[in-house]
Amino acid sequence: MVYVANHKQWDHTGYIVPQVEKSESQYPAVELKPADWLPVVRFDKKVEEYIVLASGKVVALDLTGRAVPAGLKLQFEVAGGATALTYTSDDYDSGTIDLTTGVSYAVDGTTTYTQTQLTTALRARGLIGAAQYARDFITDPIGYAPYSYFQWCGGDGWNPALFRKHNHSLQHQVAIGTDKVLEVPVVPAVETAETQGGGSGIVDTAIAFGTGAWISSTGISLTTRYSSLVAAGDSVVAMVLNRLPVAKIGLNTPITDSASTLASMIEVASIADLSASNLFYIDYDAGVLFLYESGGNAIPTGFSVANTITYYQYETSATGTGTIVQLIGNVKVGDFLTFDSNSNFVKFAPDISTCSGGASGAAYAADPDYDSAADADISAQIEACMTQAQTRCIAQIIGVEAGPRSGLEKVMTQYTSLTNTERMPGTATGGLTSAQVLSGASNLTAIINFLGR
Repeated sequence: MVYVANHKQWDHTGYIVPQVEKSESQYPAVELKPADWLPVVRFDKKVEEYIVLASGKVVALDLTGRAVPAGLKLQFEVAGGATALTYTSDDYDSGTIDLTTGVSYAVDGTTTYTQTQLTTALRARGLIGAAQYARDFITDPIGYAPYSYFQWCGGDGWNPALFRKHNHSLQHQVAIGTDKVLEVPVVPAVETAETQGGGSGIVDTAIAFGTGAWISSTGISLTTRYSSLVAAGDSVVAMVLNRLPVAKIGLNTPITDSASTLASMIEVASIADLSASNLFYIDYDAGVLFLYESGGNAIPTGFSVANTITYYQYETSATGTGTIVQLIGNVKVGDFLTFDSNSNFVKFAPDISTCSGGASGAAYAADPDYDSAADADISAQIEACMTQAQTRCIAQIIGVEAGPRSGLEKVMTQYTSLTNTERMPGTATGGLTSAQVLSGASNLTAIINFLGR
C-alpha cells in the first residue's frame, strides 16, 4: 500500500474578506458636490461667493448625484404651466449653469421655467426617462446640510480650466448629516389687521378661545382658565384674538394696533399686575390680550370694535424663506416633521389627497373616486401616499426651548439701529439668537432629532 502524505497547507493570506464599514452614520463619508445648476441664494461678503443652500436645510440629490435642496422636489412637482425654477441676473453674474441647457445661464435678467419646460429639457438632455417628469430628477431627502454650501466651483472640482474662477475652489466637497439633534428657530406667521374683539361689543360670557371677542371681567371669571385669577367687577377686560398660540413680542414679532395705542403701553407679567391703563398682559398660549379698565365692563379708551390689531401667531404657517433654516407652523413636542418647498421643516401630516405622484408631473389634488375610478388608479394613489409616509418623515421634535436665555434681553450693546445681519446676537437683539433674528422667529427654538434612514 502506497502511503500518500496529507500535508497541511500554510496559507497565511487566505481569501480577502471585503471591508463593509465605511464610516459612522452621523456624517456619512460620501463624496458630494453641490449641483452646478442651483440658483444662488445669498452672497457671503467675507469670502465673496454665493451660498446655494443654507446650513440646516434638508438635502436631496439630483439624478447626477449632486447635492440639492430637497424642497426642489416639491417646487418641480407642480402643474405643467406653473413656474418650477427661476434664474436671475445674480446667476448670470456668478456663472450658474442653466439646468435646461447645461451651459452658463445667458440672460442678464430673470428667466422662469415651467414644469413642462423643465421636463422637456431634462428629457432632451437624457437626464430623465421619456416617462419621467421634472420631479423625478430630484430624490427624496438624504440628510441635512451641517454648514452652508457655496456655489460649486465648476467642472469636476479638480481641473481649474473648468472652474468658474480658475484659481478659486472654496469647497472641494460637502458633507451631509443624518441622525443628529438640531436646533431650529420656530417662525410664526403674521396676522394682519384683525378687527379688535371680532368687531362686536363687550359681553359677559365665558371666553371661546380662538374666536375674536371683547369679554368683561364677568365673562373672564366664568372662564375656567382664569376663574381663580379674576372676579366679576375687577378692573380688567379681555380682547380675544382669532389665532393662537401667539408669538411673544420681540424684535421680529411686534404687536401693533391701528390707533397706535399699544405703542405707549407696557407689557406686564400677569393679570394681577394690571393696575393702570397704560399696562397690558398677553396669555400667549391662549391668544388673549388683557387690558386695565375700571369696573371691567367696557372697551378701554384707545381700543374699539372698529380698530384693528396686527400680531404674529403659530396657528397658520408662515411663508418661509430659502435663506435661513426654520421650522414653520404650530408644532409641539413629539410631532414628526417633513420638509417644504424652501427645504425648511414643517409638521408631517400625510394626506392621500395631496400626496406626491399625480399625473403629468404634478402632485395629486383630490382623494381618489372610490366609486368610479379604476382600481389600479386608486391603488396607485394609496401606494404613493404610503411611500411618501416612509420617505419624507425626516425628523421628530424632542424639545422646545423658549428664550431669551441667560438674561441677555436685559443687557444692551450699541448699534441696535443696524440691520439684523449686523447686530451683535443676544445683547443687541433683545436676547434672540442669530438664527432667530435672521429667520424672522420670535423666542422659540425647536430641538429636533433628524432621523437617519
